[in-house]
Amino acid sequence: MNKRLVCHSQIFNKPFLLTAVVLISIMFIANFSTVFADGHEMEGEAAEEKSMEEKPKITGWFQIDVDSLGTYFLVGASHPLGGGLSFDSNIYVNDHLGEFDMGVSFPVIANDSMALLLTPMLGVGFEYTSPDGPYALYPQIFAILPAGKIFGFHWTIGTVKTLFDDQSLNELYNRTYITYALNDTVAIGPQFETVLGLGDGGGLWALNFGGRLNIGYGENNTLGLYIGYETKKEEDETGLTGRMNFTRRW
Repeated sequence: MNKRLVCHSQIFNKPFLLTAVVLISIMFIANFSTVFADGHEMEGEAAEEKSMEEKPKITGWFQIDVDSLGTYFLVGASHPLGGGLSFDSNIYVNDHLGEFDMGVSFPVIANDSMALLLTPMLGVGFEYTSPDGPYALYPQIFAILPAGKIFGFHWTIGTVKTLFDDQSLNELYNRTYITYALNDTVAIGPQFETVLGLGDGGGLWALNFGGRLNIGYGENNTLGLYIGYETKKEEDETGLTGRMNFTRRW
């Protein structure tokens, strides 16, 4: 993200390989259909009333972040496909930059004590100050691990710019954190982030670690605070860094 602090990718820096990945992703998503069951009620004195099955619920979320990239907004939604699968999409907006991502979420582990959900996605970004898009492609994957009071999150996202500008560098960003819920309102834990520049002139551009605090702000609202230390700092800098965000879910 550091696109939202983000830095982005590589692996797909060959046009023909990226094209194949995009086509496979689209075919994978297209092969799933959403199944909705209609409920029916039987009429008559002797008839047994059947409960109406509810349609799978579409969930959504909104987030505002402030970090080294400035202030930016994200909005997303999850559309159930059945069998534990869902089609997910979101947009990212930062000033004149815009990105649209889509992918499929699926459970790897699902039991009474824990779950592991993976969401591979592919996004395309535009720089709207000039009519010369697209700006970059964003292959990425999310891993979410709820396990009682423990919550784990990992995100890897690549920024592939060289397809559209061979003078640019591709980037790769990683974010990982684990929190422990002290109560129904407060969760705390460690967080770790890296930014890699890929290719000639690349390298480890950022590596920071610190603590995360999530505070419940009423039902379905969360205030997130990350305070970290950046190891790749200049000599005259303190290294103190971080992020603030507010998330609303429905």
